[in-house]
Amino acid sequence: MNLSKKAIGFFFLLGFFILCFFLTKMDAIKSFSDFSLFEWQTHLATQGKLYLPYTHSSLDPEYQFFPLPNLFFHLTKNNAHATFPNLYPILMSPLYLLFGVYGIQVAQFVLFLISIWIFFQTTKNEVLTLFLFFSSSIVLYIFLVHDTILVFFIEILVLFFYQKEKPFLTSLLTVIVIWMRPEMGFVFCFLPFLFPHSIPWKKYFFLCSVLFLLFALINFIFYHSFLPLRFLKNSQSQWNPEVGIYLLRLVWQQIPIFILFIFFLIWEWFHQTKNYLHIFLVCTTILVCFVSPNTGGHDTPRYLYGFIPLYLLSMENKNKKLTIHPVIVTFFLLLMSIYFTYGLHSQFKTLAKISKYQSNTLSEIASLKEKTIVVNNSDLSFILLPLLTQNKDILLLREEVSNSGFVNFLTKNQIPEFVFVEIPPSPYPIPDSLVSEDCQNHCIYQKRESNPLPNALLPISISRYLRSF
Repeated sequence: MNLSKKAIGFFFLLGFFILCFFLTKMDAIKSFSDFSLFEWQTHLATQGKLYLPYTHSSLDPEYQFFPLPNLFFHLTKNNAHATFPNLYPILMSPLYLLFGVYGIQVAQFVLFLISIWIFFQTTKNEVLTLFLFFSSSIVLYIFLVHDTILVFFIEILVLFFYQKEKPFLTSLLTVIVIWMRPEMGFVFCFLPFLFPHSIPWKKYFFLCSVLFLLFALINFIFYHSFLPLRFLKNSQSQWNPEVGIYLLRLVWQQIPIFILFIFFLIWEWFHQTKNYLHIFLVCTTILVCFVSPNTGGHDTPRYLYGFIPLYLLSMENKNKKLTIHPVIVTFFLLLMSIYFTYGLHSQFKTLAKISKYQSNTLSEIASLKEKTIVVNNSDLSFILLPLLTQNKDILLLREEVSNSGFVNFLTKNQIPEFVFVEIPPSPYPIPDSLVSEDCQNHCIYQKRESNPLPNALLPISISRYLRSF
């Protein structure tokens, strides 16, 4: 697969300017969902904190009202630790301190471009590198506070060092990536097949096993668990085939290189050049879709991005002498670049719309005079995480906590008033009167008023409660 230097230069400049254009528009995107958690972790890292602080930890040791769903934190010695590893917050914290979120976006933009360059150094093939550039919706994460681009960068480094026969560096980076993203273990199992003349597979897997054991021991010292926290938390989820179907649909829509890989596989079979590695890659991709504990959120197939370089490398390894007419290569690159731009534009519009609603909600709730804000919806709690840095107290109601347990918590912490924020239909409503059975003076929290949240774009209601004796 060859192209002229002019065509190669055109497509690289096209991709670069597309990313630069969207980079200038990212002021419209604010953190939400687990992006808010990553941003909070990064903010805490600038203060030297690698845990999630909780004002009421002494009187609520089980963190029943901690403002995050149980899936996103792990308790160790009465401290909450995010299930997302701290590597990303630590690395990004200097940029966040100096330049805010925009500094992180620019850094991830540079990391992505470096990843593309390193992939070219690995393959020495400009066409495959261009296909990697336009391969999927992963570029969306350049503009978001999330570790996806960092994981992609380290994965490309693993491929580079494996080819250069650097066993220790390869194994170390492999373990780091799998510790951050356990699903990447499926990806790295293919390395000995992609680079059969590099590091011996027994040596690679032995070094990985030793380093895994070391990481597990260190993890146990800090978190009382031999397993990565993300794997530990997600291991409790129940298998749901609908998740696999949903992820397969996202792969089909947002990873066009996978479709091209399927066409390439069919072409091989028609020409009686069967490649079982390609079949295993397709089957493993489908397997990861169906064993994933959840969709990953964000309406993107982020669990599957790690397979993209493998599709390209396997096509190159098997068909080094394959000649495809430059017109056909140009056609597919042009088609993918158009689809790439259209997809990025559509996702940007969706994110901007979500961000608009959530920024409005955050701004209006921040203007409430009450210090204590109670929610019963985890989406709302993620939106309100930035308020923790503004001397606000966010509490999340959970299904297993009774109203009496909640009011006992309020009285123990001497909270005189709070505002209850909810989006109907409310999963766990609060009655008009909350009575504490353990309070000697028969303490009651009485609802004073209930109104829609002023100037809110979403149907959010607020109820004010005041403690009386």
